[in-house]
Parts: sequence; structure tokens; C-alpha cells
Amino acid sequence: MKKKTLFLPLLAMILMNGCSTTESGVSVGNVHNTDCSSSSTRSTQAGSDEGEDVPDIPRLAIKLIRQGNSVSGEFTNYKIPCSHGDLYVDCQQTGKKLDINVRQKNNQGGLPEQCICWVNIYFTLYDVEGDTFQLSLDGRNLGEISFKESNVVEINF
Repeated sequence: MKKKTLFLPLLAMILMNGCSTTESGVSVGNVHNTDCSSSSTRSTQAGSDEGEDVPDIPRLAIKLIRQGNSVSGEFTNYKIPCSHGDLYVDCQQTGKKLDINVRQKNNQGGLPEQCICWVNIYFTLYDVEGDTFQLSLDGRNLGEISFKESNVVEINF
């Protein structure tokens, strides 16, 4: 009886860590993100009145680090509604195409168009095959990346 009792909490912890397996064999884990900070929050109405100062919009930066068949990822200044729910990352690999998506669960409601903020998202991709990929983020094609020359790829927008 105790074996079942210990197994169920362990299984729940694994599932809550954000792991998801796709048909391609790539899985995602160790997903976490920063909170919206007051310095990175912006009303979507900012700048609509003449003379109103509009804060600089942070630029997205992507950093991927290859370690064997795993890739550690970091999205810096990822744009998200202030009222976002829990964030998770999913990934599909089809041949040389690597599709990474940030998704929400448990949306907290509210009107997402009223406020946006920027967060940093960290994750690990497991069982990634190959060294050169056609990378996309949330359906947006980011071009070809390669780990042949270096185990670090950085993209700044």
C-alpha cells in the first residue's frame, strides 16, 4: 500500500513540472518564468494622448545552449498579457523543423489587451536530434540555427 502512496505524489510532481512528450520524442521540462515587474508593465493605451511619454519596449532575446541531446532555453523579455495564467512551453521536432510554443493554462481572466508585460522564461528540451534546425517560436519562423560551430545560439530582435 505504501508503494502506491509514494508513487502517486511522485507522478504528480513530474506532471506539474511542465513535461510534455510529443510524437517526435522531444519533451520539455524545468519550465519556469519570472513575474511581471512593475518596471516592465505597460498599458496598451500608453502614448495615445499627445505628449504622453511611452516607455521603451523591451526587445526579445533568445538563448539556446546545447548539452548532448538536451537544449537549455531562455526567452528574455517575452511579451505576455499582465493577467496571464500559468505559462508552459511545448515543442515539436519534425525532421530539421523545431517548433517552440509558449502557452497559458489557468488563465486568470481580465482583459489581456489592457496591459502587457515582459517576463523571462526558462526551459529544457530533451531528446533533441540533429545540429541544424529551422526554428520557429509561436508559429513565427526565426530562420535556421546551428550548433555545429558552437553549443550556444543567441538571437536578438
